Amino acid sequence: MVNIFLLGGFLIFSLTTYSEELELEAVLKRVEEENSQLKIKKLDVKIKEKQKDKAFKTLILPPINLEIKEDWKVVKDDKIAFKELEAHIQVFQGGRMLYGYKKAEKELEVTREETKLVLYDWQEASINQYFSILNYKKQKEITNSTIEILEQQQSRLDALYNENKMISKSKLLKVKADIENNRAINLNNIQKERAAREGLLQLLGYDLDKVITLKEFDIANYLNGLGFVKKVEKIENTTLGKTESLKVDIAKYDVKIAQADLYPSFYVKPSHVFKERVGDKLVTKNEGRVEVGFRYRFEWGGTLDSVDQKKYALKQAQIKYDNEISRIELDMRNKLGEIESLSGQSEALKKRVEFLTENLEIDNLRYYNDLISTFDYLNSVNQLRKAEENYYILQKMLVLSVIEYQNLYK
Repeated sequence: MVNIFLLGGFLIFSLTTYSEELELEAVLKRVEEENSQLKIKKLDVKIKEKQKDKAFKTLILPPINLEIKEDWKVVKDDKIAFKELEAHIQVFQGGRMLYGYKKAEKELEVTREETKLVLYDWQEASINQYFSILNYKKQKEITNSTIEILEQQQSRLDALYNENKMISKSKLLKVKADIENNRAINLNNIQKERAAREGLLQLLGYDLDKVITLKEFDIANYLNGLGFVKKVEKIENTTLGKTESLKVDIAKYDVKIAQADLYPSFYVKPSHVFKERVGDKLVTKNEGRVEVGFRYRFEWGGTLDSVDQKKYALKQAQIKYDNEISRIELDMRNKLGEIESLSGQSEALKKRVEFLTENLEIDNLRYYNDLISTFDYLNSVNQLRKAEENYYILQKMLVLSVIEYQNLYK
């Protein structure tokens, strides 16, 4: 028996010790740091950084060729040795390497901006789960309180029925049925809360068995801390605007890279000859040489067609940019109006929840004293349930709207 108490105490201590209390801000920060999908996207940034570094090194560092090869007859007599060291320097290629590097820079910036968009998507998912958990937790509390009141009523009716049968058995059975119905409702609430909690744990990069406690969201403090949401003046500087602008820049560099094929290329190849083959022998030379070269390749219609293709793609990107800027401006206006509307709605719904909570407290007493029917009592309960659910949905919508506006349009 002592061991059982010790085990129970240890479990309670463990749950208390390892339970982590999280508020919404901590959840959003955790998503940014630990979400696995976001980590994958951040690796895309690393890949693009290396691609940019590679393009830069190609631009400024000439390739060096160090080669050892010789006929077997020569190797038998003179052994194998370095014959020549050479570097190939592109003097002019129509700007292909320069524009390739600049394009790689823009692609890196696009990937960084897209990583922000991925972050916002996963933060949105975590906000959905956060408020779902709070809602199901509140629904459980309301239902547990309802079951408690119904059980008190059942006890009272049981006593009356067993003593002198002043009430009908039908009335007692209906109360018992309502108790079982509410227990079933709570089982559903428990399951949905568990699913939402585990979904949130996965988004946060936690083990699914980790115990977390979510702080109740205070809409009043949130709105006070939010202050006045300013209208963005320069749409092109927003996250979405910059992303579209970068895509236009990349299309411009694609045109310039394609046009580079219209120009000849010039190169210089300095080299140092250590040994030179003369007949079947390797003769020591140790002399420097410089080769200057010219190359021009024109694929008739193919080269010009490639340029035209890239020009058409550039026009597409420019049209898409203009369309996106117009859409972003409209979305910004709508989002600001949505935030204002949701702020007002949340204040009104908060008061509705407060009124219905007080009303249910009164109806608890009235119901126990048989002043209202079970139908009227459960109607009060259902009104509060629905109001609480709508309140959490509204809070979630408000937070999502604010975060979307601040992230995408800042």
